[in-house]
Amino acid sequence: MTELDSLHRRTKKRFIILSLVIAVLLDIIPFPQSVAGCFPDFVAIMAIYWSLFRPQYVGIGVAFILGLIVDVGTGSPFGQHALALMAAVYVIDRNRLQILGYSYGYQSLMIFVSLLLMTLILIVVHFFASHQFAGWSLFIAPVISALLWPLISKLMLYLAYSRRL
Repeated sequence: MTELDSLHRRTKKRFIILSLVIAVLLDIIPFPQSVAGCFPDFVAIMAIYWSLFRPQYVGIGVAFILGLIVDVGTGSPFGQHALALMAAVYVIDRNRLQILGYSYGYQSLMIFVSLLLMTLILIVVHFFASHQFAGWSLFIAPVISALLWPLISKLMLYLAYSRRL
């Protein structure tokens, strides 16, 4: 067991819940459509982070509930984000042990693939609901999220460590 594993094992549930609540609040803040595609999907990043390090607390079921909350908060078709977030967390959960062994560069690549799948599902559901293409700007968010992954991972590790002291 590494120091990182033992640190995350001592992370309290309320810290996990607080980080997910903050992520939901950040995701439901209304922004103009032209700018909204450039922001990372905070709920997806937090759900992926906790499904990597605390899979016993955050898994596909929690991803489904978080997706429904984001759907209600953003006014999008009910179940759209739930389906997409479940798929993203499933990809990460399926390859969890391999991802944890990778460096931050490879982890970012796997996060990108997972979030790209999520974006594709959101685009397909939006297309079937409105018969319009949602736009290419939605593909910017997975790239930004993947680039921010090392920073977010280190920030969450720092917060978990500082809460322990």
